[in-house]
Amino acid sequence: MPAKKEIIGELGEEGLILPTLVNNALAANDRIKYLFTLLQAAQSRAENPHGDFSSLRVEREAAGIEETAYDRVVAGSESAGKGVIRIPHAAQIFGEVRSNLMEMATPLLSRDDGDASALRERLQALEKRIPTGEGDLVEKAAIDAITAGQRGEGDSIHLLVMDMHRALNRLQGDLASEMVDGAMTYLLEEGDQEIVRAFMSGVHRTAPLKFDHPGLGTTATRNGPRLILQNDIGMTDAHVLVINIEGLMVTIIYTDIHMPRLQFFQSLFEGQGVTWGDTLSKKGAETFEKKIYHLSTGTYTASGNDDLARFLSFAGSRLVFLIDWNRARKRLRNFLLTKDAVGVLKWAADNDVGHMGFLLLGGEKMIYDAMEMSSRVPMRYGEPLHQILGREKSIEYFQWVLRVSATGLLAHKSRLLIQDEIKAELLRYFRSAHEGLMEICEEHATLTISVATVVREALQHIQMGGDVSFIGRSARRAKRWESEADLAVTSVRTLSRRIENAGFYSQLIFTADDALDFLEEASFYVTLIPAVTSSRKINQSLVEMAELAERSTQEFLKALIASQHVYKGYSRDDMQEFLQAIDHVLSLERQADDALRLAQKTILVESRDWKEMQVYSDLARTIEESTNSLMKAAFLIRDDIMERMNR
Repeated sequence: MPAKKEIIGELGEEGLILPTLVNNALAANDRIKYLFTLLQAAQSRAENPHGDFSSLRVEREAAGIEETAYDRVVAGSESAGKGVIRIPHAAQIFGEVRSNLMEMATPLLSRDDGDASALRERLQALEKRIPTGEGDLVEKAAIDAITAGQRGEGDSIHLLVMDMHRALNRLQGDLASEMVDGAMTYLLEEGDQEIVRAFMSGVHRTAPLKFDHPGLGTTATRNGPRLILQNDIGMTDAHVLVINIEGLMVTIIYTDIHMPRLQFFQSLFEGQGVTWGDTLSKKGAETFEKKIYHLSTGTYTASGNDDLARFLSFAGSRLVFLIDWNRARKRLRNFLLTKDAVGVLKWAADNDVGHMGFLLLGGEKMIYDAMEMSSRVPMRYGEPLHQILGREKSIEYFQWVLRVSATGLLAHKSRLLIQDEIKAELLRYFRSAHEGLMEICEEHATLTISVATVVREALQHIQMGGDVSFIGRSARRAKRWESEADLAVTSVRTLSRRIENAGFYSQLIFTADDALDFLEEASFYVTLIPAVTSSRKINQSLVEMAELAERSTQEFLKALIASQHVYKGYSRDDMQEFLQAIDHVLSLERQADDALRLAQKTILVESRDWKEMQVYSDLARTIEESTNSLMKAAFLIRDDIMERMNR
């Protein structure tokens, strides 16, 4: 191939070396876009001298410009009076804008048709607007005029560049002379085909996951020392990937109108050793879906040819997961937290599952249908599933949905069959939610034990004459645990509203939560004791009551755990263990009643004034009320199990 290019040049047949001109023009497009960005950044720096700005070094290197002095242009730019900016190397920068503009136009002008004539006229008119940059002074209006990209506001250099780039892409497609594993290629040199095949092997490996969606068209060419791969990914404006390979160095240039998708793309290369530069936001053409698009540049250095092939194959295999990504994210956000929706899509990409199957099967409508079938109350669009099943279960379910959707469609299963499988699986999740409800009740009971322990320890601390600050810290801990318990109550209430025959759990945790509330209230009353008295007799009676309440909470948790075995299918020993725990809760409640009477008698005898009597009486009452609530909750569990056995 190099020999053919040389002999064509010797023959002077410019028409035959048009591919080379196109190749050079596209490289000039990269350079001129960098220069536009440099000018805009310099202007922003001059207007905001205290802001943080990138040197654009990564972008300069990606564009193939070797002038390192440009890395200091942004930092050195400053205002030089009203409407004027001093930009280092301004004359050189504008000179390069002019030369690159001409290089872009060369292959288009060589065709000598009506389009070329119109282009020549625009070029002659606009070239006059490029300032000289003499003395490094530039008017702000001149920069705005050059970089303006809005149609309808007059022609500009930027608009001309975009139009020429579009024409060059069309011309490039016309010139592609060879297909290498599905990639359109031209001007490749010896060894380039293997690199292209490595990239295309990754593209082909995951391309089936886009199903019938268009996209992933790849073009490959060589420009001097660099092999350039370009992939249009999907149909969205400004959604393009360009990969430059020079030796073992790989530069990835990715543009996207959606910042979250750009960040997602970067996350796909975690652990791969890619270094990403600053993400830049730029104005797009008026025809773009959005007026702003974002550009990110990443670099990777391979350890050898095998590693280069591996990395390019991996990069090619990730592109399919960007197609319709934003649409999938929006669909999943109907059911999951935003970060969990992105996490599910990341999981689907990492596991080569993707999301297009889910979208093809109906997306959110399919899930809403499944939810309505699985729940006793019709669902409303926008009602999050994570509030019903919980975050972990919801994430697990959608990972399963995305996997089954993709594998089912790839295996040519009936769409109706896959949809029914997805609905049936959600029904199983709702049924397993009964076990999840009891687990939440057990977590709540554990918090209740913690609060009861705090009350008992605080009273004993007072009895021993310890540091008063310990009592306040204990009360704050109890308050924090009460807040955590309230979240558990809310979870059960939300779940039981949607799950058939789950009202029992709501009633159970509400009753048990009364016990925790009483104990937290008791911890507050304990903080009032040091301010009124230090009666050892009264304190001792209250310590004994707190010990009974603590044991009651422990026995209640035993009853909850034992009930799980009974619900699942019990033996005689399981039932005996459950009934013994229930009996212990009831027995401790009776002991607490007796202890309350003794405490009240002691309070009446030992209290020195009405304040002591009030604090101790309220404390004793709340401790005893906690055992009453646990007794009621224990009865609820026992009655529910007996009723199920009867059925």
